[in-house]
Amino acid sequence: MPHVSLVQTAPQADGPASPGLSVIQKRLMGRIFQHPMSHNLSWREVLELFHGIGSVEHAHNGDVVLHLGADHQSFLPLHDKDLGTEDIMALRHFLTRAGWTHGAAPVRTKDQTSSDLVIVIDRAEARIFPAGSADAAAPKELHHLKHYIDRSQNDADRAETYPADTQYFDAIAAAVGTQGRIVVVGHGHGRSNEADHLMAYLSQHHGAVHSRVAREIVADLPHTSVSELLQLARHALQTPTDQVAAH
Repeated sequence: MPHVSLVQTAPQADGPASPGLSVIQKRLMGRIFQHPMSHNLSWREVLELFHGIGSVEHAHNGDVVLHLGADHQSFLPLHDKDLGTEDIMALRHFLTRAGWTHGAAPVRTKDQTSSDLVIVIDRAEARIFPAGSADAAAPKELHHLKHYIDRSQNDADRAETYPADTQYFDAIAAAVGTQGRIVVVGHGHGRSNEADHLMAYLSQHHGAVHSRVAREIVADLPHTSVSELLQLARHALQTPTDQVAAH
């Protein structure tokens, strides 16, 4: 099974950084994101965590609404039960959208959540940048998601291994949040272009994210700098054609 490692590299904030987590909170955050998935996470622990990093609202219909910054997520917890698989995945996606990955508090600039985004993707990794990064010498990388695949399956038909890639694509969908246009930059053509596989998956499983993709472009990733890729993405956003290819 592939394993997705979420590593966020954030730029220096204008103000003070978000407070860190306690040892207990870090351990719990690690259990939320651990692979294989933990099956002994209690709702009591999760609610205590969110009382520390955000807030908890108890709705009249029995739902619990977890708040992080301007975002929120509703759950219907069974307080005498541990979290199920779907609850843990939803919790991971919610935390990732808000910038929390593997126990690290998010560090954000004022415009980080509202700018257009660029996803640079191949089968090994996906990197996410703000499209309007002003510093051409050192573009800001918001997320770096690694895709650890079973190398013994490299020669297998992609149709056979594709279901195992869903965790990778789900993590990308969670990382781009809910605002801004998206440019997806891939490499190669047909089955060798991971961007095409991502787009197909988003179309079926993350329609809201798919609808935000303004352009999918093809670039020679090994021989193109990040600054050049961002320039291509900005140009693509201003171009009326459906697809822009860069070689």
